Amino acid sequence: MQKNTDEQRQYKRFRVKQKTSFVINPAWPKMGEMLDISPGGFSVTYQAEKPWPAGDGLMHMIFGANDSCLSEIPVAMVADLTVSSSGEVKRRRCFKFGQISDQQRFLIDCFIWINGVTEC
Repeated sequence: MQKNTDEQRQYKRFRVKQKTSFVINPAWPKMGEMLDISPGGFSVTYQAEKPWPAGDGLMHMIFGANDSCLSEIPVAMVADLTVSSSGEVKRRRCFKFGQISDQQRFLIDCFIWINGVTEC
């Protein structure tokens, strides 16, 4: 019997309440918008007909009225799905956080506390 997806999650996900842009480097510089986040990872949406190459990278996130930045967070891709709507080809990509420092963990937790709205 296969486990329910919710049962497999270690952390609860939260929708992001304000527009948050991200760039993943060096695998392939691509910008998009963050959909949700948890202490274990996040998902984003981006416009593309093909997925960007798989691989690990560093995330740079820009958010808030003052363009606050969270940089060089190691991430690894978990899934990449097509979510086309209204004739636009969009993709959803899910990432998990890699080996992060205590300071990076603190900053991610603060981002979730300030910007996370409802559980997904």
